[in-house]
Parts: sequence; structure tokens; C-alpha cells
Amino acid sequence: MNRLPASAAEPRHRRGGAGGAGRAETVLPPWWGQKVKVAKRVWGSGHYSHGAVRYAAQVAALAQRGRRCRATVATLAAYMGDGKRTAERRLAELAAPGPDGVPEMEVTRHTAAGGKGESAERRMRPVAPGEHFAYVPVGAAKTLRPALFTAYCALTYAEATNTPVTAAELASLLAVSERSARRLVDELEALGWITVHRRAGRQGRHHITVHDAPLHPVPAPAGPDTDGGSGPDPDGGSLAIKEDTGLTDARSTQERGSFRRRRGTGSKPANPVDTAGNHAGGNSPVAPAAFRPPVPPSRRPYDGPALTLSPRVWAVLEPVRDLLPGISPYLVRRIAREIGRQLDTGILAEDIRDQLQRLRDWTPPDELTDPGRWILGAALPVRPGKCGTADCHYGFQRYTGAPCKACAELAAARIRAAHPPHAFWHECAHCYAPSRQPLPNRLCATCRPAQPTGT
Repeated sequence: MNRLPASAAEPRHRRGGAGGAGRAETVLPPWWGQKVKVAKRVWGSGHYSHGAVRYAAQVAALAQRGRRCRATVATLAAYMGDGKRTAERRLAELAAPGPDGVPEMEVTRHTAAGGKGESAERRMRPVAPGEHFAYVPVGAAKTLRPALFTAYCALTYAEATNTPVTAAELASLLAVSERSARRLVDELEALGWITVHRRAGRQGRHHITVHDAPLHPVPAPAGPDTDGGSGPDPDGGSLAIKEDTGLTDARSTQERGSFRRRRGTGSKPANPVDTAGNHAGGNSPVAPAAFRPPVPPSRRPYDGPALTLSPRVWAVLEPVRDLLPGISPYLVRRIAREIGRQLDTGILAEDIRDQLQRLRDWTPPDELTDPGRWILGAALPVRPGKCGTADCHYGFQRYTGAPCKACAELAAARIRAAHPPHAFWHECAHCYAPSRQPLPNRLCATCRPAQPTGT
């Protein structure tokens, strides 16, 4: 609702006598004149929603008090006139990584000494030197709806940089139609936040003057605007935001029915009579056709052309040809497409066939429970060695199957790096015995002369 905050006291009058001789002034809250910097990456990148832009300005304003923002989610929602769930979504959007991988809002969790959680500490990402931003009042973020506040930020930035803006450029920035952009400008003018000088700019453009506060009181808003093709903002969810405990509370729900059970008389009830075999009373051993579920039609067997493979694919599949009869035609087609794709990328048919033959020799027959999945997932994928050479496959040389010396050297280098030798050893000057500890006078304990003992 686009209104000024309610006055905390009656309007006070200036000097000039009683009876309304002076002009009345509205007592505004102290934060009304506060202004914050909202980076262009927040309102001009299209990565954040319009509602998140408002919360970015509010958190930045609360963080200007010398410490970070410690307001709870419920408090922030009350400041912005939204529901708690809407505030949680907006804050989570700001805390997520941005387009450059850095989150726009830094959140620090706090816990009291007794283990009770405290409100989180939030701080907006500062505006870097030389970075473009819009210097807007906090009152605009609190009173304007999300789309209007984003448009207000864009117009403030355009006025500060002396950049003429058109309705098409504003529509592209806000991701709305050009007609909706014009209606946003008209609404801002009607609310008193801007003044539009029609055709007063260069080349017949409108010249827009942005104000830090509305120039006149705001009238009551009309109904929702649906000219843009959508209804009012449904981010708050349904209108019912509280549960009816009388319906959902387990304490108010009876465990048993409300009727009174009849006390038993001691007589034994009669045994049930089986009437499923006779036709009396409409009973039938088989349910009528109207009550039986429909029988699904039987699937028609495939009567299309038989599966055929090209000669180059058959040549590659020579080592696993005995496994193909147990594979479904669908998987055989996928295998053929994968082989054709590798051949088209420049891989030689001999290399693929050698890879299939080597993996077939390495795999025990009892582990080939699903040959189709084994060929697609284990045998066909290209597995280059760690050395990066073309003749190395999974640590073995092609055609020969010998272990790759380059991969072995890399593995040995990693082991040496993980367990480096001692950097420096001390040595006895007499017997040349090594020692890890420094030796006094460069002599070990064996070669060191005995110290005289006192009497």
C-alpha cells in the first residue's frame, strides 16, 4: 500500500495564531530522511526480484547504525508490510550466490551461551569504489511496491548520471512491457515521488525529476492493475495464514465416534450366510461388467524392420559379438549410436575394438549380468590415462596392454610429494654417524669424550 507512515502525534502548527492560521506539518519518523546506496548489480542486473531489491535497501539502512542488522525476520517483514514467509524468501534470495558467485548479503548465525538461538546478523555487500549505484531514501523502499521501487532506483540513477531514459529502456530493465513501464512512471508521478516534464528534454523526450519524499499526500489506492496481463502480487500465499486449531489440534479431536455403542446382551450373533453362489437378490459369482475395471489392451508386438548395423559398427563390436543376442534392440541401437559418434570424432576403429577386447579380458564372466549396461557404461566410454598421452588407456598402453610408464612415474611422484624425505641430516665429524638432532661440537654420544665426575 503506497501511503506515508501514520503520524505518531497530532499535526503541530507553526507560529501565527490559533485556529489554523499556520501551515500544518506531519511528524515523520526519524528514518524518513535516511538514504542508502543500492548497487546497480542489485536492481539493474535482472538477477534479483523486485521484492529482494526493497529488502536490500532495508537491511543496508539498518546496518548503518554502526553494527550489522540484527532485526529478526518478523521485524523486517513488519517494516516492509509483508508476511514472514515472503520476507524469508526475499532474504534467502539475497543470501544466495549472485551472478559473480558472491552473495549479496552476508549472514552470521549467533547462539547464546545457554544454547538458545539469537537473531542472525546480516550485512549487505558494500559498494566498491567506482561501482555504479542509486542513492535512494529508505522511505521509498518502505512505501512503494516492489516494481515501483525498482523503477524509482533506475530513475534516480538516470537523474544522477544525467542519462535520458526512455520507456523502452525502462521496460527492458524491469522485464515488463513498454506500456507497463509508462504506467509505472505515471503511478510514481501520481504518488508524488517524481515530476515528469512532458517533452521538455532533448529530442522531445520527457525530463524526469526525482524527489526524496512525496510532494503531496497519497490517496487511497485503487483496485489491482491488470492491464499488464497479470493480477496482483500473490507472493504472500493464500489469505488464510493461520491454522484453525479447533480443526487441526489433536487435543480437540475425539479419538472415537460421537455415537454410543450398544451394550452387549450376551447372545451370540448369527453366522454370516454365503450368498455369492446364487443369483438371489442380484448376487452373482462374477461382478457385472459395469463394475469391473477396464482391461488394458494388449501391446502390439513390434512388426517394423529388423535391426541392422553398419559394417564399421560390426567391425568394432567383434570382441563382444557373442553378447549381443542377450541385449535388447533398444540398447543395441544406443551402443551403435555411441560407436558411430566416437568414430565421427576421429577415434580409430582399432582403438575402440582394442579397448573392448582388453576390458572383456579383464572382466570375469560371472560379473557380466547385464551386458548392455556393461558395454555402454564401462567398455565404450573413453578413459584416457592420467598422463594425458593418446596411446594410454586407463593406465595401460594400447594394443600391447603394458602398464604406462608415464602414469607410473606420476604415481611415484605423488607418493614422494606426500612423504618427503627429511630435509637435513646432522653427521658426526668423527664416525660420520647420521643424526636427526643437532650434535654438540659435531660429535655423537659415542665419540664424545667422557665428562669428569666430581668427588
